[in-house]
Amino acid sequence: MATYRTLSFGIISFIVIFLGGRAEVCAQASLEKRLTLSIHQRSLTQTLADIGRKGGFVFSYNTTILNGDSLVDLRADRLAVRQILDQLLGPGYDYSESGKYIIILQRPKAPPDDGPAIRQYTISGYIKDDSTHEKMSNVSVYESSQLVSTLTDTNGFFRLRLKERERFSTASVVISKQFYHDTVLFVRSGYDHEYTLGISRERFADLTPFIVTHRVEKTWLGRLFLSSRSVVQSLNIVNYLADKPVQLSLTPGLGTHGRMNSQVVNKVSLNIIGGYTFGMNGVELAGIFNIDRKDVRYVQAAGIFNVVGGKVKGVQLAGIQNTDLDSVSGVQAAGISNVVRGSLSGVQLAGIANVVTKDMKGVQGAGIVNVVWGKTGGVQLAGVVNKSRKAVDGVQISGIVNQTKDLKGVQIGLINLADTSSGFMFGLINIVRRGIHQLTLSSNEMLPMVVSYRSGSRKMYNILQAGYDPGRNEKLYSFGIGIGNEWRFSSRLALNTEILCNSLFVGNGREMPHVWRLQMPLHMKLAKGIAVLAGPALSLSSPNRALEQDGYKSILPRDGYSTFHIGGSMAWIGFTAGISIF
Repeated sequence: MATYRTLSFGIISFIVIFLGGRAEVCAQASLEKRLTLSIHQRSLTQTLADIGRKGGFVFSYNTTILNGDSLVDLRADRLAVRQILDQLLGPGYDYSESGKYIIILQRPKAPPDDGPAIRQYTISGYIKDDSTHEKMSNVSVYESSQLVSTLTDTNGFFRLRLKERERFSTASVVISKQFYHDTVLFVRSGYDHEYTLGISRERFADLTPFIVTHRVEKTWLGRLFLSSRSVVQSLNIVNYLADKPVQLSLTPGLGTHGRMNSQVVNKVSLNIIGGYTFGMNGVELAGIFNIDRKDVRYVQAAGIFNVVGGKVKGVQLAGIQNTDLDSVSGVQAAGISNVVRGSLSGVQLAGIANVVTKDMKGVQGAGIVNVVWGKTGGVQLAGVVNKSRKAVDGVQISGIVNQTKDLKGVQIGLINLADTSSGFMFGLINIVRRGIHQLTLSSNEMLPMVVSYRSGSRKMYNILQAGYDPGRNEKLYSFGIGIGNEWRFSSRLALNTEILCNSLFVGNGREMPHVWRLQMPLHMKLAKGIAVLAGPALSLSSPNRALEQDGYKSILPRDGYSTFHIGGSMAWIGFTAGISIF
């Protein structure tokens, strides 16, 4: 029968707690209702029923934990229901509310006092504002040596269960609330105590205004995975920090340090699902996530994500994302993305994207994009895009685009972009906004009409070129790319050295012969944006007359140009001359 009653009570409690949960917030005042009663020699069961009818609620309890037939006397003059129950039932019981129900639960019995066993005792009471005398919710009450804490409910009530480690010792219980002075309560251990305490607000009139920010808690991952109670606890307690060797948790708040985990720096932290600590000075591992309010050192690894509010020194690994709100010094790797809202010194690797909001020194590697909002000193490697907002004093290598404001190093990509450049660009399109932008119309010994576009810096620029010979029986088309640099003698005179590779269309589109040219035109500026150019050129080609078609020109130069051989290629000396604009 006892087993049946216990099972029935468990089922009823489950239904009451979960189906009545929506009304819990509105019904929190039942235990605080003040009643006046006078009962003489009435059964406990009938007494509880009378109290419930008068208070407008229903008691729920396992009948095996109370002697319902015992006769009781009770006299209460405007006492809270909680106080009436303590007087009626004595110590050893806890109460909780769910909807219209007050649930009575029996506390675990303390072990017999015949050895080193630890006995428990309870500190409870109400917290109110010293000035307004209003009872205050979400006030942190904690005992630091045991890392035990709780928050007051909507009626300002708290209950803190402590362990008696030494006979006749004293426990220091601290009451903390954001914007209020901390209050320390010294209590004798081994005895239950109940208090009504007032706390005073801090004075800000003579202080410089400041903005309170709680960084990791304000990230979208922090808002998603941290409970409001955990966040309130970390906001309230600002004057306590502990170092512990080991902590084990299932989720934030459910572990060896309870809700005090946000005030602890650990050497070893093992989080089955996720953890929320002040910091780490060792090894931290999690099945899903780690959230640390301040610095992390040495090794941090999570199956899904890490969020750190301070500096990271060491190795940080995540299956999906790492988010660091300060600097990183070491190795950071994630399956999807890494975000550092500070500087990076070391190696950053991601399957999709890396983002650093300040300077980067080291190596960034990403499958798609790397972004540095400050200066880049090192190597950026990306499958698609590298971007460094301020300067690159290193190397950018991407599959498509490299971009920076000031290039002092090297860019290698299909498209390279910079505002200014004193470095080198290797790509199909190189554009320096404050560099060379020239359109040239010229002729040479093979083609009477050639159009070239030069873009880049004087140190190295890119050349795109197209040429045409409209001869009736000797047509010729040319398409080429090249690189060059400019040696400036004065503001009006400069010598350019250029290497080009031209593909010649001689009627056969499947295979086209190539001509390599080294030319050194001298540029003379006539007016703003206009210059004339002329200079010698050395050309090399490997002709294949089988590729020639009727009506198209031979790839050899016109009559009057003697040829000679360099290795297996035919060579000749020619010229280039024309006019450039812009």
